[in-house]
Amino acid sequence: MYNATPRSAAAWRALFGRVYAEAGLDVEIVEHRWPQPIDDLWSRAGLCGAFMCGWPFVRSQRAMQAVAAPVPAGAHYASEPRYRSEFLVREESGWTSLEETFGHRFGWMAADSHSGFNAPRAHLSRFVSAQRPSLFAEVAGPLGAPAHALAALAERKVDVVALDSFYLDLVRAHEPARLAGLRSVAFTDWAPIPLLVAAPDVASDTVERLRSHLLELHQRPHCAPLLEEAGVSRFVHPDLSSYGVLEARAHEAAARGYAAIL
Repeated sequence: MYNATPRSAAAWRALFGRVYAEAGLDVEIVEHRWPQPIDDLWSRAGLCGAFMCGWPFVRSQRAMQAVAAPVPAGAHYASEPRYRSEFLVREESGWTSLEETFGHRFGWMAADSHSGFNAPRAHLSRFVSAQRPSLFAEVAGPLGAPAHALAALAERKVDVVALDSFYLDLVRAHEPARLAGLRSVAFTDWAPIPLLVAAPDVASDTVERLRSHLLELHQRPHCAPLLEEAGVSRFVHPDLSSYGVLEARAHEAAARGYAAIL
């Protein structure tokens, strides 16, 4: 989910390789990337330490086990395990507000993504009315992975997209040229960040060993470079009750008559 660039992907592999080794866990690190469906990863038996968007987590019937949540390092995250979506446009448009994008082309990422669909839908629902039930001339989706949504925007296939702020911060840190010519014009409300999960069949003591090691990682000086490269200040025990707000935002959008982005 946060393999935003080759460098960030390598950072996550190095970090988790160290964590599993030091925790004494024999865990194989597998590559999973677009176009492989993310649901295929989440449904794997023995899954131990994969990121899962909070919205499908609260809606899942599989009883996934919460392991830990990352706290992004940027000051705007206020040392909290949170994130938001950024509405991005091309600078050449001249737009500086979200309202200026209305009547143009919106691209959404995936129907089960909070950052790429649910959060922007809830935010956009505040602008609809009986007189204006739809906001855009065209809507394209699903665009798939965040990288594809960025490409669609840069290639003028759509005019505005909404993407995970932590993903974008990793791109800004490692490959800022990919965001050249793009700007953020609005932000959704903060939400609990995607969390690390384990499959229901993973032994509870294995989950606890992994969690304990992750929660102590920021106290281990030799791990500081790994955390910094991954853009994380620390890991925390996720407050599972906080993730209910994600489904609440879906209900808010539906209540406003905006079940789909239009």
